[in-house]
Amino acid sequence: MRIVLLVIGALYVGLCAAIGPEDFLAAYAEQAKQADGDFKGFSAERGRAFYFRKHKTDDGFEFSCASCHHADPRTRTVAHLEEFPCRACHITLHGSSDNRSPTRRQIPPMAPSANPNRFTREEKVEAWFGWNCKLLLKRECTAVEKGDLITWLMTLN
Repeated sequence: MRIVLLVIGALYVGLCAAIGPEDFLAAYAEQAKQADGDFKGFSAERGRAFYFRKHKTDDGFEFSCASCHHADPRTRTVAHLEEFPCRACHITLHGSSDNRSPTRRQIPPMAPSANPNRFTREEKVEAWFGWNCKLLLKRECTAVEKGDLITWLMTLN
């Protein structure tokens, strides 16, 4: 019985442990070091450049992270009320947007200073990096790209 209580207690503590952008940066730094032994750290400058770099999608349009998430990552974006490609607000992780209203889809701010929930749940962070990187880059983002982006976003107050 005592072992069962210890296991339950350990699980509870694990679930309550806070995770934040710093935790993702530490994990991405480890991945980057494994991929490149000369990894020297993340760069806010590279992260900013990555956020604004345009990429051509399969349908010929050019998008950047800012196309959907706003030029100021501290700003919440509301689809059909902002000046970004209409097509962007209809993209979903499941491929079909038929079940979504084409109006006023809200995308919370990317910057942790404006959205304390950003970069706090591993499954969401990895799912959205996976989806957006495949959409824009036609590949997975590298640990350095992810770390650079988060590093830059953390500089925005």
